[in-house]
Amino acid sequence: MTPDSTAAISEPKNLRSGHRVRLRERLLKAGRIAFADHELLELLLTYAIPYKDTKATAKLLIERFGSFAAIFDQPRERLLEVKGVGPYCATFFLAIREFMVRYLEQEVEYTHIISQPEDIAVFVRTHLAANQREYLMILCLNNANQLLYHTNVIEGTVDRAPFYPREILKVALLHNATRLILVHNHPGGDPIPSENDHLITRRLEQLALEFDIRLFDHLIVTPRKAFSLFTGRYV
Repeated sequence: MTPDSTAAISEPKNLRSGHRVRLRERLLKAGRIAFADHELLELLLTYAIPYKDTKATAKLLIERFGSFAAIFDQPRERLLEVKGVGPYCATFFLAIREFMVRYLEQEVEYTHIISQPEDIAVFVRTHLAANQREYLMILCLNNANQLLYHTNVIEGTVDRAPFYPREILKVALLHNATRLILVHNHPGGDPIPSENDHLITRRLEQLALEFDIRLFDHLIVTPRKAFSLFTGRYV
């Protein structure tokens, strides 16, 4: 696959020098703190769009989606609606998002214990919250509250995910979990639990106890927030 310019990867001399070089040197010297959001995005875009000025595209992306962070929550088709963003560039953004998920995933995996919802909130938000459909995810823990396994067990629609306790408990038993954390996203953007969210939490909690498994928490996530049903607060 070639960049959106449909030309070779190497940049022309006039673009290798000057503004792009100054952006990269500023990053090396001072880090992200020296950049406004649109400038940081402009620099990032130079690696996906080598032959064009990326400042205008950076500003359009932030204007369209509201913030630097929100850009990385967008599905590919919405990114492609922005002038200057082609298939290569849209895939580049999705790749960066997946890199962030992997980074946070390993951070959680190497954590000695998960003692509170804050320990996993950023990871599960990044993993699930940008999906346009509801997903149900479980984290399997041992007696020491160490992560054994995590997976998405159920995919739903834009406003509902079916609840299958058997599928959840099957995964937990397969991985010898003694504790579970249930997570699902609200694509609408409001993490406040519904009455049905409370009902399925109580039901799973009761069923899990029959297998000596404790439901440790149930988190509802959006791109910017997570809500814990067990603590009754945002995390």
